[in-house]
Amino acid sequence: MSTISTISGYPSAAPATASGSSELNQNTFLRLLTTQLQNQDPTNPMSNEDFIAQLAQFSSLEQLQGVNSQLNNLNLVNTSMNNASMVNLLGQDVVAVSDTFHYSGDGEQEISFMNSNEVSGGTVTITDENGKVVDTITLGAMDQGEHSVTWDGKGSSGEQLPEGNYTVSYNATDGNGNPVAITGLIHGVVNELSFENGSPQPSVDGVPIDIGNILRLSTKS
Repeated sequence: MSTISTISGYPSAAPATASGSSELNQNTFLRLLTTQLQNQDPTNPMSNEDFIAQLAQFSSLEQLQGVNSQLNNLNLVNTSMNNASMVNLLGQDVVAVSDTFHYSGDGEQEISFMNSNEVSGGTVTITDENGKVVDTITLGAMDQGEHSVTWDGKGSSGEQLPEGNYTVSYNATDGNGNPVAITGLIHGVVNELSFENGSPQPSVDGVPIDIGNILRLSTKS
């Protein structure tokens, strides 16, 4: 009787677990080996070499499971250290990529962005949390780089808009009429850090941002 091929020849040797999992673990391996020994051909029993080879496989499986457990523990340590280091973001001034900003409901609001090329003209469209367009701002000619426009906090009909998160979209062209990509920016203070999704996510003035979208940060003066 062969070794590996013989084990696979006994499909009933590995009863399903209560959860129906097909994962190969130590107990499954031992059940397979025991069943193989019980059902081997008495006239052609497993050789010592075959038995030792399968025990070596069991030992390798046990070692791999130990390595996997250590890697999981190391990952938990790294995650904990990473989360702890992210706490230092709290209270920091940041500039990050975001098309959303928080409006206090009073006064003017600076809307920042970064254009990839020179702009001859365009528009900034502002929508509320319900996706309704509330105002549109006209853009003039601009060089490549970071810029901002001032929004008066009022709707297109002149009504004062309430506090909340607003989203902006851009439509701009260069001197030849070709579209120019514009990236929205948010300036503000990191005032919250959430770990609900398993990884730290900072919020700038109540607007969640991705850590990878942070372009610059500095200590709040």
